[in-house]
Amino acid sequence: MKKIIITLALVILCPVAVVLGQEKVHYTGYTLSDPNRHDGGLSPVVGVHNIQILRANREHPMPSNGQGWTYNHQPMMAYWHGTFYVHYLSDPVSEHVPPSHTNLQTSQDGYHWSDPVVLFPEYQVPEGYTKEGRSDKAHNLVAIMHQRVGWYVSKSGRLYALGNYGVAMDPKDDPNDGNGIGRVIREVKANGKFGKIYFIYYNHGFSESNTDYPFYTHADKQLRLAAEEILANPRYRMQWVEEADRDDKLIPLNKAYKAYNDYTLPDGSIVALWKHALTSISKDGGNTWMEPVERAHGFVNSNAKIWGQRLTDGSYATVYNPSEYRWPLAISLSSDGLNYQSLNLINGEIPPMRYGGNYKSYGPQYVRGIQEGNGVPKDSDLWVSYSMNKEDVWVAHIPVPVQTEAHAQADDDFSKSRTLADLTTWNIYSPRMASVSLDNKWMVLSDEDPFDYARVDRKIPMTQDLTVSLDIQPMQNNHGLLQVEFLDDHGVSASRLEFTSEGIIRDKGGARYGKLSNYEAGQTYHMDIHLNVDRRLAEFYIDGKKVGQSMFYAPVHGIERVMLRTGSRRTFPDIDTPADWYGILDNAGDTDTLAIYKIANFKTSSADEDSGAAFLKADNYKHYVDYFNNMEDENIAQAIPNAQSWEWMSKNVPLFDCPQKDFEQMWYYRWWTLRKHIEKTSVGYAMTEFLVRRNYADKYNLIASAVGHHIHESRWLRNPTYLDQIINTWFHGNDGKPMKKINAYSSWIASSIWDRYLVDGRRDSMASVLPQLVWENQQWENHRWADGLYWQYDVRDAMEETISGGRREKNARPSINSYMYGNAKAISNMASLVGNTSIASLYQNKADSLKTLVETKLWNDTASFFEVLYPNQKFAGVREAIGFLPWYFNLPSDLSRYAQAWQQAADDKGFSAPYGQTTAERRHPAFRTHGVGECEWDGAVWPFATSQTLTAMANYINNYSNPIVNDSLYFVEMEKYVQSQTHRGKPYVGEYLDETTGYWLKGDQERSRYYNHSTFNDLIITGICGLRPRADNILEVNPLLPSDKWDHFCLDNVLYHGHNVTIVWDLNGNNYHAGKGLRVYVDGRLKGKRDNIGKLIMTL
Repeated sequence: MKKIIITLALVILCPVAVVLGQEKVHYTGYTLSDPNRHDGGLSPVVGVHNIQILRANREHPMPSNGQGWTYNHQPMMAYWHGTFYVHYLSDPVSEHVPPSHTNLQTSQDGYHWSDPVVLFPEYQVPEGYTKEGRSDKAHNLVAIMHQRVGWYVSKSGRLYALGNYGVAMDPKDDPNDGNGIGRVIREVKANGKFGKIYFIYYNHGFSESNTDYPFYTHADKQLRLAAEEILANPRYRMQWVEEADRDDKLIPLNKAYKAYNDYTLPDGSIVALWKHALTSISKDGGNTWMEPVERAHGFVNSNAKIWGQRLTDGSYATVYNPSEYRWPLAISLSSDGLNYQSLNLINGEIPPMRYGGNYKSYGPQYVRGIQEGNGVPKDSDLWVSYSMNKEDVWVAHIPVPVQTEAHAQADDDFSKSRTLADLTTWNIYSPRMASVSLDNKWMVLSDEDPFDYARVDRKIPMTQDLTVSLDIQPMQNNHGLLQVEFLDDHGVSASRLEFTSEGIIRDKGGARYGKLSNYEAGQTYHMDIHLNVDRRLAEFYIDGKKVGQSMFYAPVHGIERVMLRTGSRRTFPDIDTPADWYGILDNAGDTDTLAIYKIANFKTSSADEDSGAAFLKADNYKHYVDYFNNMEDENIAQAIPNAQSWEWMSKNVPLFDCPQKDFEQMWYYRWWTLRKHIEKTSVGYAMTEFLVRRNYADKYNLIASAVGHHIHESRWLRNPTYLDQIINTWFHGNDGKPMKKINAYSSWIASSIWDRYLVDGRRDSMASVLPQLVWENQQWENHRWADGLYWQYDVRDAMEETISGGRREKNARPSINSYMYGNAKAISNMASLVGNTSIASLYQNKADSLKTLVETKLWNDTASFFEVLYPNQKFAGVREAIGFLPWYFNLPSDLSRYAQAWQQAADDKGFSAPYGQTTAERRHPAFRTHGVGECEWDGAVWPFATSQTLTAMANYINNYSNPIVNDSLYFVEMEKYVQSQTHRGKPYVGEYLDETTGYWLKGDQERSRYYNHSTFNDLIITGICGLRPRADNILEVNPLLPSDKWDHFCLDNVLYHGHNVTIVWDLNGNNYHAGKGLRVYVDGRLKGKRDNIGKLIMTL
């Protein structure tokens, strides 16, 4: 017995091993559909338009409704010569009950469709025909049409339609049992005419001798060639399996798998999908298939079609019913065609089935798009066709890239849209008798359908404190219904506004309604609705006057959609509704009195703290701050204690998301630590360098050495008050005068204030401090040599114990001279901006003079580096990190002789060390010889210098031609910078560290903890994410991210020139679902994009 069990185990395991060698289609997302809801509780993709192209009506047959036939199903779609083609099966009443033919409809734009015409007519089954095993014989029997493949565009560019004639001897007989008549083909011409019908395949027992149409070999040359192409294509033959003879060798994988479709992977492999989400892969173009064929892991799909397609942006989509029912219609997305990670709504509506019948199923079903080779719509979007309840035919237009979330609040002026297709942010459900249209500034919802309604949804970023504004003009007040609902991301309605058939505007609060006003036909009502999720309260205003309020009737976490529809919510059918129904609804063919509602000036606004974010939600990053708060005792608290840190950050700092979580954690940590240094004084906010008091500090514990870093980092805070007051304190905090020690250290304060202006564009704020900056600059005139170079003690350069100098040595250092150049340029720029031409000219000349002095006096040709110069006009003979500082201010000319300096940044004998850029070259004999613990700048890594060097490097890469270092070095050094900021396993930033061990050289000294002496987040923004601040109205983005690094990042909620800027990099498009590549958004709207990492230049 044991031997038998082991043998069986081996038999079972061996095929699994084979399968595991090749990844198959699978779903790894967490979203599932709830069949208890018609929409599955799914959030829709943005901008889907569902358009009904055929509405059945048995009582009033006419060309527009297919002459009253009410079984219409299994549509097939193609796009050829600028025209959409959809053909579908049509029977008078029921599935598999003759007569049967195939109808065709066409459209130039996908929204306006021709009346159906018969493409494949009814076909008479030969008298006396029977099937093996049956005793009954055909008498006046018409064939049943059934085809799993509908179109083929030949290599010569001609369009051919395909159909199949099967036989059902009774309503429950299967016409797809291999006992049919055969498959037919005919040409569809651009002028709308059809070619003759030919058989391309005969089932057993049929041939030219006993059929009404000739074999394709008798057709014209082009059709013969097209037929041969089809017969030679295993991917087409695979779609014949259900109707073809059983065990026909023509079919590559002749198994009882239904509704085959496929798509191509980048490596040429073919992915197949069948009903029940069965899947396999072919490596040879479809001739052979991996077995066993199994359900795609994680997919939920019953006996209904699933459609898979490679989209025009290179991503993949499957569209199907993700339940054991044929509702809702949903879409799942993948970057590689195998791993599907999302599930979103396409159509969650189920109108009443008006006409029952054999095998008629509820819901939007049997979806099929445009097969590879059968055309690409001119908009490059995804178009699919499907039937509703097997009686009406619809198409869905899904914008590509498929966007799963909205990234901006609404501000919609419909007069700017020429057609419905332009409404790419609106989801539209438009039946033929309850249509959505545009009329100048109005979006019009017209409804005369007794069984369906018009519906539009405006998806917005999930919002907790929302105001919705719109104009509504009802064209009647004695019939019709307009409901406006406010939904969460699962489609749960929290509140409702109604225009009733009694001429009343009312709101729903729980089980009761509250009357807000009467309304008149033809009058425009301006509605403002304020919804607060926290208070669960909706407040209603009409023409600026508050008319009522009500509690939410369902609690929600946020509002994601505003929905308008011309009817009431539907709950039938449900999961207990019987599968079969053969009745007819009362008055199924009637028409209601037309009701029209016009919508205009639709706007939403958010008062949420992170309302400027287009993609990221602040709460998703709160866990970092919770961790930071719990990892310390907070022995020193200033203006914003830890308890308020997250609230402050959520209001003030940009959001950042990336796959390398140490970068992400450090981003939030550095904002968290920066906040610690904001001090509230009697004159306003100030920013400290140390949290502990220092005896050499100025009033309020201020130290000027790092003020440039403070401004650069803080310029990205959304609330400008903090930095306004921090700067004001430096110049007016000493009884209205500048701080006494504002010039105790070299600084680039003027340059930093100008750089702040490049971010916020607030001219008045910048101009107000110009006189003080001129004064501050003049205080340094006593630090100049006769030739014009500035001198400084190294300790007053905030760099004591250097190799090049000393605490009392007056040397011309690249640092202070670069600072003063940057300050002079900044003052000149500011003066020019405010019209003070004399100051502008004076300081431009000063900058020009300094540029010449630095290039001629401080450049050491022998070392190919900017070096410290002694009073005796000799160089110090050591390369130090301050030699990179000229590029911090874009001082050096764009010459190769200066560019050579950057070789040292990548050289491990120069400045490149395991834990970052050293402050002196590692090859120098005096490197790290001054001891430890006294703030030595003889080579150890200082974040102060690291952030200066990396800022300079980013400037060099961005602003100079043919740079000899690139984003690879920048990223490597940023990675070291991130990794260096830890201590005892926790995030940490201190004074300075060992370049090889990463040990912080001040150890556990309290003074060093949270040392505010550098930038980090400014480097992420301007370097890694590439937002390059400018004074003009141009938005420049150039991420310094190597192509082999992150596959995604998002910088969001950045306030720049008064606009909210978002930068998204998504290599495969499967992280943020807004498309592949680099994309830049301004105020939530796409401004620029490219497929790969690189520079984007846009107008704000």
